[in-house]
Amino acid sequence: MWTICLNEFKGHFKSIKSLIVVATIFGITYLSADLMEKLSGQIDIGSAGNDVYAIGTILIVYLLGFFFITGLSHDQINREVTSRTIRFLVTKTSKTNILLGKYIGILFFWLFSMSVSFILISLVSKDFLWLGLLDCMTFLSVALALNLIFSIILPKPAMSMFFGIIFALLFPALSVWSIYTDRIYISWFKFITPYYYSSLGEYYILINLIYAACLLLLAIWFFKRRDL
Repeated sequence: MWTICLNEFKGHFKSIKSLIVVATIFGITYLSADLMEKLSGQIDIGSAGNDVYAIGTILIVYLLGFFFITGLSHDQINREVTSRTIRFLVTKTSKTNILLGKYIGILFFWLFSMSVSFILISLVSKDFLWLGLLDCMTFLSVALALNLIFSIILPKPAMSMFFGIIFALLFPALSVWSIYTDRIYISWFKFITPYYYSSLGEYYILINLIYAACLLLLAIWFFKRRDL
């Protein structure tokens, strides 16, 4: 499992797409933190605390997090199945270890990227925003688990890419609508979206960890029953 984890972690840093995504996040992080530093001299942001310096990073994770995960990780399983390398992997370890190795490896990639982003923010805010980092990571852990399920259910990488993009467009819109509407036919949807628990703030964001764990268990269940 840990060999697969390390390969996924290193593999993401060798990908041009990954480097572009990371560079985009770093750029927005720096620009937004620098902008808030300049605005702090003109307006009073004392009541908002240092969290305002991370607003650019958090917004890009909320708005584009599913796009980023889809673009980089939509084919983690079906790519291996299509190339038949999965048959070699299952002779070396279990399906559960394969799935967990890929999930943890990609999650470590995002943890590294998000940690560097928040270190950049701390250079401006003079404080490391641990809760903001935790919020981003718990949110991304749900997005990654969902994409792993898509990669298992959908047989071809092109299909999971197409479905992932459509999902990344519709899911955030439905999530925001369900959170801020009183209409019963859609308001229930907020309880199955990570946006809701992130919007509650504080330690409610830890519910997303439970959410991700449940999705990961579901992914393992699907994967064990898939014919390779």
